[in-house]
Formats: sequence, C-alpha cells, structure tokens
Amino acid sequence: MNFSRYAIYYIPDLPLFQIGSDWLGWNSQSGQETLLSADDRRITDRPRKYGFHATVKPPFLLASHSTQGELQDAFHAFCATSSPATGGTLKIARIGRFLAMTQDVQSNEVTELAASTVSHFDKFRAPLSDKDIEKRRQRRLTPQQDELLLRWGYPYVMQEFKFHMTLTGWLAANEIDAIEQRANTRFQEFIGQPLSIASLALLGEDRDSGHFHVVDKLSLGM
Repeated sequence: MNFSRYAIYYIPDLPLFQIGSDWLGWNSQSGQETLLSADDRRITDRPRKYGFHATVKPPFLLASHSTQGELQDAFHAFCATSSPATGGTLKIARIGRFLAMTQDVQSNEVTELAASTVSHFDKFRAPLSDKDIEKRRQRRLTPQQDELLLRWGYPYVMQEFKFHMTLTGWLAANEIDAIEQRANTRFQEFIGQPLSIASLALLGEDRDSGHFHVVDKLSLGM
C-alpha cells in the first residue's frame, strides 16, 4: 500500500475500538468499512477516514531523507522506552459543534506522552508548505497556536493538546442534542471508565482511498 502521510494515534482495545469503528464506518485495523445509513454517513463523514482514535502525533508528510522503514524502527524503539499513561474518566463531550469521547479531567501524564511523541518524531516530518500553513490559519488561530503550527506542523499540540476521540463532524444546532444522546447510549458501558493508554499505533494514509490504516500497534514499555 502506498501511503501519502503518517500519524501516531492512540487506538483503544476491543470492544471499545470495534464499537467506535462501527459508529464511524471504518476500521483502520482490519481495513473494512461498516454499512451506515445515509444520515449516519453524513454526520461521521469528516472523521471516518481516520478511524476511531485519539491523535497523539498529527498526520504528517514523511521527510525526503526518511523512509517508512526508518520511521517504523524509530516507532518500535520509542514504544519500548515509553511508559503507559493514565488519565481521567471517559465521557462524551461537545467540542465546538462536534462530539468526541474525552477525559473528564485533562491528565498531565497523557499530555506529556503526546508532547514527547510529537517532539521525538518531528525529525521525520516534512516541512509544511505555504499552502498548508495558509489552510491552517483559516481557523483563526491564537498567537500561541500559530507559533505551534510553525514549530511542530500543527497548532493543537503541546500546551494546546486536548485528548479526544472524534465521533462526528460539525453538527447543526437542531440535531446535536439527539446525536449526543445516541452517542451516550452507544458508548454507555465505557462512560465513567478510567482512561489508560498502554499502547500506541503508527498509521499510514492510503494515497488512493485517503483512509488511514494501522501499520503497527505496540504496547508501551515492552
């Protein structure tokens, strides 16, 4: 498979991962799609191609001096020497006008793991193009977010990082209540459970389909 970008995500274990994948309509581990109603496809269209995950190292183009093999080797070494991280309890939350599964309290351990992942793998990231920078700046970034964009290639890392597993795209004001209730029902057995990040996954974005596929999923500290 020919990958255009790579990313490092937290992917929960079963059964949460399967339920989340079925909700979005794409399983990044098996490479299989789930049939959804037209309305469900609409509300999950934006996050579907990424699969059910929490971003740790945002998607990036591979630097010209690096190879996928070198990235995988570095990923193996990083996971072997990194410790698991625990966080608050899981809940369904609104982030702007989309829904996500988040932790009730932002955890320093989770934030520090994400920050170390971003910095450690930055050498594998190709510089952003002027077009990429301009596209990100359309979101009206704060001065701090703009600084992070220029330094790390993404505005919502380091002190701007917020753990979340996206469930929908932007929702209309007259539908968000009902969809939030559906999400709470679908994920009810996991709500209130503690967040524990004991593994990370390296994914690649298929150049043809645009969908992300798991390349490696490894335990931390093993």
